[in-house]
Amino acid sequence: MLYKRGLKTSFFVLYIYFLHFFFIFKIKMIKICITLDDVLRGKSEQICKIYQKHVNPSLNIDEIDYSSGNFQKILGFNSKSEYHKFLYDDYSFEIFAEAHPMDVSLDKKLSLWHLTLNDNEDIDDELDLILANTMEYNTSIPFTYFFLSKIATRVREVYFPADSQKIWDKCDILITADTKLIESVPDNKICIKINTPYNLNIKNKSGFTYNSLSEFIDDPNNLVKIISAYHGNK
Repeated sequence: MLYKRGLKTSFFVLYIYFLHFFFIFKIKMIKICITLDDVLRGKSEQICKIYQKHVNPSLNIDEIDYSSGNFQKILGFNSKSEYHKFLYDDYSFEIFAEAHPMDVSLDKKLSLWHLTLNDNEDIDDELDLILANTMEYNTSIPFTYFFLSKIATRVREVYFPADSQKIWDKCDILITADTKLIESVPDNKICIKINTPYNLNIKNKSGFTYNSLSEFIDDPNNLVKIISAYHGNK
């Protein structure tokens, strides 16, 4: 009798272990990455504001054509080194730390969305959120952390690669305005393009485009659509 009870207990324990490992391997961790510039942080506008304030007060910001995305030419710097000195040395804090979120309430909206990321009953996968950015050098890195502290994000992982394409190694789904990243979407990844004046003519082969991060977050079907598309690429 004791032998039979022990046998039943052993089978029950094995069954529990089986369920445990079954769900571990069934549920995939999908990483969603948001790049900062002109998606979460209004960097382009901030660059022009700081240039007007400290370098050229006569600059009319309302007449600036952002379509090229080339601020060295837009602001009339003579060389890349001169522009980088302005950006990363002379006014790095004012540009990277003091910039505002793209929308007034975006910080709160992002935090709430992050907290409820895994609450959708139509999605079996576990989702994780990371933040990343390209073109972060020298003091821009700590000043970008300062910006993130202002919006009180609870995202645990932040990534600033020297090579922007390395961002694709960190995530499965990327929300970005960066033209190079939009143009280089790997076949097994998904890109959500956030429209800016300088990327309107850039084609996103994933097919997902929003006018702002707020618009994406406000879309009640956003996660179901992109997760379905992600699995369709497999």
